[in-house]
Amino acid sequence: MSLKNVGSLNFSLRHSWFVFLSLVAFLLIGCGGSEETMKETQNPQEPAKPTGTIEQEKSKEVKPMEQALTNFIGADTEKVVEAPKLAGITPAQLSQYEKEIEDLRTENTGLKQKSIKLEQENREINARINEVDAKYSAEKLRADSAEESAKNGLKVGEEKAAPVTSSTYDEARKAFNLRKYDAAGKGFKAIIEGGSDAELTCRAKYWLGETYFAQRKYNAALPLFQECVSLKNSEKKADAQFMIAQTYERLGSKAKAKAAYEKVVKNYPMSKNVKRAKARWAKL
Repeated sequence: MSLKNVGSLNFSLRHSWFVFLSLVAFLLIGCGGSEETMKETQNPQEPAKPTGTIEQEKSKEVKPMEQALTNFIGADTEKVVEAPKLAGITPAQLSQYEKEIEDLRTENTGLKQKSIKLEQENREINARINEVDAKYSAEKLRADSAEESAKNGLKVGEEKAAPVTSSTYDEARKAFNLRKYDAAGKGFKAIIEGGSDAELTCRAKYWLGETYFAQRKYNAALPLFQECVSLKNSEKKADAQFMIAQTYERLGSKAKAKAAYEKVVKNYPMSKNVKRAKARWAKL
């Protein structure tokens, strides 16, 4: 090997070692820089947050576009709203409340039944009081009649018309209300036979017709009602016309009854019987 070749070899070896050492130095410098960069990016006083926490915080952030879209179309309306629950009430307490409610209902029913019974007893008492009043009035009328007969020198039992007064009419009406139709009929007849007061006589005729109607003596009641309607000045004309229709209906004369109801509606529009007359007229 010549000296020239030996020199070339030594030069190649020195060049290779220089390249190798340069690479090693470059690698060492790069690793040190990376570690310093990592240390600078981290806050020495604040521990690094886990990756999961960072992702959750990012998910909580509302993007401007999403916020604008929510404001425009509103929040999600498909969320299920849970029904309110009875907080703090156990099944045993709920069962107790239901039992108390049922007991209150039972007690309320019992009170209603007692109230109905008391009302019935009150009606019975009032009926007895009215009956006693009617007996008292009848006895008083008999005593007054006997006293008057004695003054006129008549014997008790002799026929004489009782004096016609407003009290006689009132007594007859009380008897009618108590369904004492025979006593009521006698009182109304006495007023009609006396005939001293035209208006009182007209009312007596009407109520005598009502008395016959209550006794189902329709043929006797009808002419009395017709006579009341024929009078010019009578406060019972509208009622009498309605009773004419009622009487014809009881007698089975539907055509006459319908015509009579029609007169009530047309001739006496302010009468209290117009509504009933319309209802009966429609059914015939």
